Amino acid sequence: MKILKNEKLKGFATKTNSKVQNLSRAIVFPIAVLPVAGIMLGVGGGFLAAAQTNNWGNGWVDFFQILKSIGNIVFSMLGILFASSIAFGFAKKSRGVAAVSAMIAFMVMTVTVSALFVPHTNSAGEAVVTFDPWKITGENKLISVGSNKGMLSTVMGIGPTMDLSVLGGILVGWLTAVLHNKTYNIKVPRMLSFFGGERFVPIAAFFMGIGLGIIVFFIWPMIMLALFHIGAGLGTWMNVGSKEEYARTSGGIAAYLFGVFEQLLIPTGLHHVFYTPFWFTSVGGEWYAPVIESGVITGWNITTGAYTIFFEQMNWVGQQYQISEGAIQFLQDNNLTSYLDLIYKSGDQSFIAFNHYTTEVGTGFMSGRFAVYNYGLPAAGLAMIMLAKPENRRQVAGILGSAIVTSMATGIIEPLIFSFIFVAPMLLGVHALIGGFSYLLAYLLNVQAGNGFTAGMIDYIFFGLIPGYSTGVNIIGESGKNIFGMFAGRNGALWIMIYGILLIAPAYFFSFWGLIKFKDLKTPGRTNDENDLSLEMAKKSLTKNKKQNISSETDLIIEGLGGKENIIEVKNCASRLRVDVININYINEEKLKKTGAAGVIKKGTNVQVIYGPHVQYIAFDVKERLGVK
Repeated sequence: MKILKNEKLKGFATKTNSKVQNLSRAIVFPIAVLPVAGIMLGVGGGFLAAAQTNNWGNGWVDFFQILKSIGNIVFSMLGILFASSIAFGFAKKSRGVAAVSAMIAFMVMTVTVSALFVPHTNSAGEAVVTFDPWKITGENKLISVGSNKGMLSTVMGIGPTMDLSVLGGILVGWLTAVLHNKTYNIKVPRMLSFFGGERFVPIAAFFMGIGLGIIVFFIWPMIMLALFHIGAGLGTWMNVGSKEEYARTSGGIAAYLFGVFEQLLIPTGLHHVFYTPFWFTSVGGEWYAPVIESGVITGWNITTGAYTIFFEQMNWVGQQYQISEGAIQFLQDNNLTSYLDLIYKSGDQSFIAFNHYTTEVGTGFMSGRFAVYNYGLPAAGLAMIMLAKPENRRQVAGILGSAIVTSMATGIIEPLIFSFIFVAPMLLGVHALIGGFSYLLAYLLNVQAGNGFTAGMIDYIFFGLIPGYSTGVNIIGESGKNIFGMFAGRNGALWIMIYGILLIAPAYFFSFWGLIKFKDLKTPGRTNDENDLSLEMAKKSLTKNKKQNISSETDLIIEGLGGKENIIEVKNCASRLRVDVININYINEEKLKKTGAAGVIKKGTNVQVIYGPHVQYIAFDVKERLGVK
C-alpha cells in the first residue's frame, strides 16, 4: 500500500510539474513582445523629457511622444495578452481558435464587471458607481477614490472596471484552454451544424466570460486586497520606500533569496512562473502615478509590479508639475515622504519635481540580473577557458567565447550554463549563491534599471543608461553644470558596472577557478576523451545556427525522440525543444546529443532538449518533417 501511495504521489507530482512547465512555456509568448514595447517606451519616454527640457523642438517632442505611446499600449493590455497566449499554449489543436476565444472571454468578463458597478455621472459631473458591495470606491462611491486605491481602472476603453491584468489573464486563458480542449470537436444537432466544432468554442467562451465577470465582481476584490497586503508585508520587510537607507538592510534577505531561487530555476524552465508575481503584482512594489488635469496634479493612481512601475516612472522622471493641495494632503495622509521631499514652493503655488527613480518599486529584483549576466557568468566562462587543457584551450575559447558574448550582449545565458551544468552540477549551485549577491546589492543600492525578457548590455543601455542619461540628476552649483547625467544618476545604473566588475566578476572567476582546479571538475576541454560530449555539444549548439545545417539531422532528432509514432506534440521556447511523447523510455539521449543537444531533461511524458538560440529552426524543421503546423 505504501509503495502504491508513493507511486500515486509521484504520478501526481509528474503531472503537476508538466502543467507548470506548460504554463512557463506559454508565459514566454507575451513576455517575448515586452522587450520590443519596452524599447519603444524606453526611447520615447526617456528622450521625451530631454526633448522638452532642452527645447529640441516640437518635431522631436512629437516623435518621442509617438514612440512612447506605441510602446505603452502593450503594458496597458497585459491581461488580454496573457489570456490569449495561455490559451494558445495549452490548446491541443486549433490554437488560433483558442486564442481568439480567450480574447472574447476576457473582453466580455471585463464589460460584465463594469456593468455590475452600474456607473453613472452625478449632478456635479463626477463619475460614481451605484453598486459597490466592497466599498472599494469609498463611502461616496466616487470612481476617482477607487482609482487611487488601484481597484478601478479603464481596460481596453472599458471603465470603470477591475483590471485583472496578468493573473486574471492567466486564469481566463487556462479556463478557455480547458473549455476549448473539451469542445472544439463537439457535435450539435444537424439544424445547428454551423455552430458545431470549432465555432462552438467562441460562443461558449462568450457565456463563460459573463459567468467569470459575475464571479470576479464579488471575488476579485478579495484577491486584490490579499495581494495588496502581501505586497505591503513584503515591502515592509524590504523597507521599500524607506527614507533611511540603512533601514533597508534587513530587506536584502528577501532580495538575495529571490536571486538564488530564480537562478536555480532557470535550467528547469520554471523561472518565468517564479518571477511573474514580482514583475506584475504588489509583491514587486507599488507606486502612485500622478493624475493630471489641466496641467495640475489633482490625484494619484496606484501602479503595482516592478516591471509596470518602472515604465510608469519612466513617463514621469525628469518632469515637474504644479500640484494641488488635495494631492499634497493625500501624500501627507499616507506618509509618502519620498514624494513630499520632491515638493517645493514657487510663490503661492506648489510644484513637484520627479528627479529620480524611487524606492517604491522593487526593480532591484530585475536590476540584480545585469551584473550576473554581463560580468559574473562571463567571468566564470573565462575561468573555464583558462583551465582547459593547453591542447584544447583554443577550441574551448572559440566555443565559450561565443557563449560569453551572447550572455553579455543579449542576456541569453543558457549556452554558458549548459556548458557546465551536466558535467559539474555543483557549479550551478555556486552560480546561484553568488548571483544572489547581485540582487542583494542592487536592492541595497536602490538600483532601478529595468529590463525586458533578458538582462544583457542591450537592455542595460535602453533601460539603465538611456533613462539615466536623458533625465540625469541636475545638481546646479556655482558652475551651473549638470552632474551625473551621463552616468544614469537618477536610477543608479552606474552601480551595476561598479559592483559587477569589482565584486561579482571576481567572485565568479575565483570560485569557478578554485572548484574546477581543486575538485578536478570536467568542464569543457579538461579531458582528452574523444567522447567528451560536453565540449562537442557546446560546439554544435553554438555554431550550428543556420537552418540548412539543421535539416540534415532532423531524422536523427526524430529517431532520438522515439520515432514519429512516439511524438505527440512539438513546441519550443528560447533555447529548448519541448516535446510531449507517449513513452519516455523510448527517448535515446545519445542520438539527441549527436545532433548538438547540450542536454536532455525528462519530466513524466515531457522531454526538453537543449539546443540554444537556434532551436526555433530545429522546431520548425521537425514539425515540417512530421507534417504538423
